[in-house]
Amino acid sequence: MIKNIFFDIGNVLINIHTEVCIQYWADSADLEKKEIRTAFSDDLHNAYEIGQLNDDQFYNGFKDRLPKPCCLKKSDFWKGWNKILGKESSMVKVLKSISKDYNTWILSNTNPRHINDQLEKTNTFFEDINGFIYSFNVGVRKPDPLIFKKALKIAGSLPRESLFIDDLIENVESAKKLGFKVIHYNESLNLKNELELLGINKNYDCK
Repeated sequence: MIKNIFFDIGNVLINIHTEVCIQYWADSADLEKKEIRTAFSDDLHNAYEIGQLNDDQFYNGFKDRLPKPCCLKKSDFWKGWNKILGKESSMVKVLKSISKDYNTWILSNTNPRHINDQLEKTNTFFEDINGFIYSFNVGVRKPDPLIFKKALKIAGSLPRESLFIDDLIENVESAKKLGFKVIHYNESLNLKNELELLGINKNYDCK
């Protein structure tokens, strides 16, 4: 019996627009988009999202990788960074209705800028959440199994009582191996059917 439902944020609750960010940085720095993509390394991003880098270290690390001379100002960097975040998806409506019957949690690879400076100020679904497992707080990112173990401990839940919803298959598979019920989410998914297959049978609005 499912008691706790863990939601990813990016491309589940919030639409993500990475290309908008890249274009903004390219325009601000008078560079080609391919130069921006080359400079933005996974290692740098991941280190920021597990709390190993602070805001200044993240910005400086990225700027140092750009062609010289570089005119990307810090203010433009952060404006671009927040342009990644789009509008709420239809899943937010589902979360709000499900939260009346289940414990709901956020389990996300994310960073303090997006959470503190953007999402918490512009989105209402936070008031329907029992708790948060952010990669930058717990020091580990999905799909590392450790973050799912930490989530279970924080929620006081067993894997068989837990549903995890994420858009990335590698994250879903990692949780599934630990015994979570899972839904690999995308906009074309028949979410109502997926929930019913898991015993979540109420008539939630999944459109």
